[in-house]
This record gives sequence, structure tokens and C-alpha cells, in this order.
Amino acid sequence: MKVLVVLTGELCFDGITNSVLNYYRAMDRSGMEIGIVSARGTNEEMRKNFEDIGCTVYPLENRDSCPAKYFVQLIGIIKRGKYDILHAHGNSATLAIETTAAYLAGCKVRIIHSRNSFCEHTKADKLLRPLMYATYTDGFSCGEKAGKWLFGNRPFTVLNNGKEIDRFLFKPEVRKSYREKLGVSADTILLGHVGLFHRQKNHPFLIDVFEEVCRHSGQYKLVLIGEGEDRGKIEEMVRQKGLTDKVIFLGRQSDVENWIQALDIMVFPSLFEGMPNVVLEWQLAGLPALISDVITKECGIMDTVSYLPLENGSAYWADQILHTPLNDRENTKEDIQKRFIEAGFDIKENAKVLKNKYIELLEKSK
Repeated sequence: MKVLVVLTGELCFDGITNSVLNYYRAMDRSGMEIGIVSARGTNEEMRKNFEDIGCTVYPLENRDSCPAKYFVQLIGIIKRGKYDILHAHGNSATLAIETTAAYLAGCKVRIIHSRNSFCEHTKADKLLRPLMYATYTDGFSCGEKAGKWLFGNRPFTVLNNGKEIDRFLFKPEVRKSYREKLGVSADTILLGHVGLFHRQKNHPFLIDVFEEVCRHSGQYKLVLIGEGEDRGKIEEMVRQKGLTDKVIFLGRQSDVENWIQALDIMVFPSLFEGMPNVVLEWQLAGLPALISDVITKECGIMDTVSYLPLENGSAYWADQILHTPLNDRENTKEDIQKRFIEAGFDIKENAKVLKNKYIELLEKSK
């Protein structure tokens, strides 16, 4: 069985790429050949992670700059590799590029996997929906909200963003070590955010919220993990507000599971999301999370997640942060582990489900 996975974003340490990697790492890959297409850029460390588990990586990287060339190259990869299944991840009907290429290349199973509940290219999305619907065979989604966004009333299968549960559970020794790296005192409360510096993640609002927090207390610092096109703007905003000594920009980190151990409260005021991996990871680490109420309630496995309206403003969010108690993370680990397994977020089981689904769809296509 040959599966070609297309990541329509960058192959990097973002939530979608990590979710895909987790699935294939945990999967019994016997009898399988897996190819990974990177459509917008390739981080070499992440590329090696896929190659280490036997995947072939195709760094095309020209989906945006030259879609016609990308389309032709994709047809060639599918034909030469004789791939049985296309599994393309994205959040809009521009996935018609991948499904049409696979159709023309003779690939029988053409899966599109909805990863968000919104897209920014609304005109292209509307234009390409008929073609996407005509050329895909099966729909997957990270959650109900993301599935309804892309498929409407058409059927789709929800595949949970499974996790290596033990990897994220609270570890006091890691917390101590990483707080020392940050150079913060024991009584400093670290707010945290993990995500791409992009309009979707709403960093300007987050900085406004943190400014309000600092007006009421000098006990807090903000840690931002991630990279992106808007990082420079946010750094300048922090400078203008006089918060430089209170905001820590860590950039992209390959061991996010360790850095979040050092944090105390997570804040996530996104404008839109599908099924955010990071919110799941924060809950596994025992962290309280204040997130925008546009985010699906499906990601609230524990009662440590609070959904707040963005329209209530930065002062309201700051007040909620200031009144958020810190969790007893050591003594809640067993309950967290149990709840995540019961909710269906154990990656070992999720990977079995996906492989069985591939086998089922391939048999059905014959």
C-alpha cells in the first residue's frame, strides 16, 4: 500500500506537521510506503524526522509561487511512485489542485483532510469547491467544526489529533531545568503562547492583554514560542509598550513539550482554528488555558480550559488571567491520562484507526 501525504503548508514544527508525524511514527508501517510532499517550504530537521521513519520527502515548495508547475510535478510523483492513496491536508477548496492531480494520475483513493474552520482565500475557495467535490473520494477532518466547514452536509471521518500522552504529562524536574534556562524566579508566573506569528493567532490582542495584566501585577512574564511573518511587528509592539523585559521570544523550538513544563497559564486568543494541537498538549501538561470562544469545544478535554469572548476586550481577558488559579499539576497526572485515553486521543490507537481506514478505502476502490 503506497500513500502520498501532501502538506499544503510548510513542513516544519507546526501543529499539522507534528500531528502527521505522530501518526506515522506510531503506525505499524509494515506493508506500506509513505511519501510526504512539502508544498511551501521544508525545515531540514523535520524532514529528517520523516526520513528516519522511512518516509520519502518531496520538497516541491512552489504551490503558491507557481501552481501550474507544482500541479505537473505532483502528477509526475504520483505516477512514478504508483501511489494508491492521496492524503492531502489543508483548509480550503484549493485542495482541488491535489485531488485533480491525483485523479489525472490514476490514483483511486483521494482523501482531503480538513485542518481548520476558516480560510483566507475565500474567492479561490468558492471558485474551486465544485472541482474539489468532483475529484475527492473521501473526507477526513480533525474535528466536527473543521469538517462542517469544508464538507458541509457531505460525510466525513473525524480523526483525532492523537498524542503521545506520556511525553506531555507534567515532569517537575523538567520544569525546574527549563525555568532555570529562562532565568526566572520561583514566584514568577509565566504566561505562554505557542503558535505561528500570523494574523490567525491574534498576537496584537495577546500583547494588549498582557499589558493590562502588567498594570495590575509585576509578577507575570509572557513567553512566546514560534516564528512567522508577523514576528517583527509583534517585537516592535512590545518595545513600544515598554514590555521588552517582560516578554520572552523563544522562536521555533523542537522540544515544545519541555518548554511548556516551565509555564503556568496558557493564553490563546485565536481568530479561528480547526482542532488546535497545542491546546491538547497544554491540558496534558496540566496547564490552565484561556482560549477564544470561536475555538471548537471538542478540544476541551479537561475542565482547565476556559472559553472567552474576544469582543469582551483585553481588560476582561487580563482580569480572567489574574483570577486564574495555578493547577496542582503533579497530583492530576493520572486523571489527565485517563481522561485523554477515554476521549480517544491516544496516538497508538488513532494510528491503528487510520491504517485500517486506508485498507478499507483501498479495498472499496477496487
